[in-house]
Formats: sequence, structure tokens, C-alpha cells
Amino acid sequence: MILIAYGTRPEIIKLFPVVRELQHQAIPFKTLFTGQQTDLYADVKDLLPAPDYSFAQHFSGVDKHNTLAKSFIKICAAAEELFASHKFGTVVVQGDTTTAWALSQIGFYNKIRIAHVEAGLRTFDLDNPFPEEANRVLIGQLAAINFAPTRGAQHNLERSGARNIHMVGNTVVDAVEIIRKEYDIFIPTKTSTVLVTLHRRENHDIMDQLFDELNRVALAYPELNLVLPIHPNPNVQKHRSRFTAPNLKVVAPVGYMDMLRMIASTAFIITDSGGLQEEASCFNKKVLIVRETTERPEIVEVGLGRLVGKEILANIGWALEQPASLTASPFGDGKSARNIVQIIARMP
Repeated sequence: MILIAYGTRPEIIKLFPVVRELQHQAIPFKTLFTGQQTDLYADVKDLLPAPDYSFAQHFSGVDKHNTLAKSFIKICAAAEELFASHKFGTVVVQGDTTTAWALSQIGFYNKIRIAHVEAGLRTFDLDNPFPEEANRVLIGQLAAINFAPTRGAQHNLERSGARNIHMVGNTVVDAVEIIRKEYDIFIPTKTSTVLVTLHRRENHDIMDQLFDELNRVALAYPELNLVLPIHPNPNVQKHRSRFTAPNLKVVAPVGYMDMLRMIASTAFIITDSGGLQEEASCFNKKVLIVRETTERPEIVEVGLGRLVGKEILANIGWALEQPASLTASPFGDGKSARNIVQIIARMP
């Protein structure tokens, strides 16, 4: 039996195309929601059938604040119980979350084959992003099947000695295409709006500096309207009062469909998000990456991304230049889920 495991919104977004392909091919499977992000689950839960198993009860109650270690321990303990009472041949995990790492570790201990979707992303810096870089490196070494999204990711896996590597593309391209067809609302346009998102853990210590830099951008470019759906993390929220420019608007976090609408209609994007770099390419939008390095160098290579560190203002001119039109995303062709399911189905 195949188990599809997810615990966060990005995992659901990138795994629902795989679930739909399994359904299309009438291949039996079960799903597991670990409860890592109970607050964001409701936004995208309808993309998947109701989970067959859930660890959400372990993240409810009085102690809702979980450190990385607490989350890891809770998921590991619950996974050990699940694997002791149910037999799975393959556990499919995605990306570099605590959920993916915990399920991989406990699955490995229980001699269950781990299939890693979006394997091989690397910055080669364990602090950037933290702890995701360590998570994905460890998963890649344990996984029995590694699904690399790009040729670069494939080479990273090959150099690390990972097993059973397949270059299949990134399922986020599948996800955007499916949602585009079903909702028919994401037609790329260009406005004076600039989408901004900042939340990464490694930027928390300089978030005040980044918010001040955004204020300077807004004041220097009054024709632009910066919109920041602010992350609920208190390390981000506490700096919102630093914004004084009238054309810099802080809004509540938005759902995934609204985020895609914003991407489609933005002039360009300022972000430290990894997923947004991929989604921007689906709409041919430029991205100022507020980090020192990226595990998605393809966005830079095709001319849509630029690493800017803290120097956002100095790079606005580049972002305003018209990007070259791409015929396809550098991250995939929309057939990744089909490729993944065909490979898993061949496994004994």
C-alpha cells in the first residue's frame, strides 16, 4: 500500500497532483495528515480527499506552541504507532519539512520504502535555509526513490551518492496548471502592485532591517503599490509598525487561490519564499530573492530571479525591466505527477 504523507500547506499543494494521478490510474493508496500546520490546513484541504489517518490531535490542546524538536518528536511517536499497526510498502514525502523528515526517519527504521518528491534541492549551507537544508539532505540519503525536479537537483543527488534518482520535474507546475484549468482565473497581467512576502527563519534576526528597506523602496517609488500579506509568526508580526509609507500596505495572510491571483497580477515579487520562486515562473514574473543563496538556481538562470540579500532598493530597477517571455517554466512541464506515479507503480 502507498501512503501519501503531508503536514503543511506547501506539501498539500505539491502532492495533490500525485494523489489525483493515483486516482486517475485507479492505484490504491492512503493519505496521512500529520497536523504540522493545522491553521493553514483548511485553506487547501479540499484539494485532497479527507485523510485516512491524522496526527492533528497531537497538535491540539493547551500546548499549541511547538518548537522544531517538539513537532519532530510528536510526529515520530505517532508515526511509529501507525507503522506498527498498518503495513505500507511505500511512504511518499515531499520537500524538506519536519513532517517529511520525521516520516522518512521512522519509515526507514521500519523498513518502509521512502519516495522523496522534490529531492536534491541544495544550497550547501546548513544555516540557509534552516532547518530545511539539513532535512532534505538527510531525506535524500534515506530515500529508496528520489524524484528530482530539475537536472541540477539530479546532479546534486548523484554527487551525494543518493539512490534510485529520477528527474521528473516539479509538481508545483502541475498544481498551478490544474488550478488554472479548474478556476480559469489566473490570466497573467501587469499592474503597479508589487507582491511582498518575508517569513524565513534565517531572516528573523534582520526582519527589522528588511522592513525598513521596504519602507525606503515604497518612498523611492511612489508609483508602486507594495502589498505584504504578513506571516502570522510573531517574529514577523512585531515589526509591522515600522511601515510608514502610504503605498506600502500590510494585509492579513491570504489563501492559496488568492495568492495565485496576486502573482498573476503583480508587477514583480519581493520574497524570501522558495515556493514563490517556482510559482512566479509559471506566470513569467520577476522575483527579487531576499536571501544570500537559493536552492532553486533555475529561476536565476532563466533571468527571472535575482539574489539581493538585504539590498532590495538597489535592485528595483532590474525588477521593473520587462522579462523575456518563457515558453515553459524551468521547473517542469506539468507532467511531473504522471512521471512519479508511473515509477512508483513499477516498484515491486
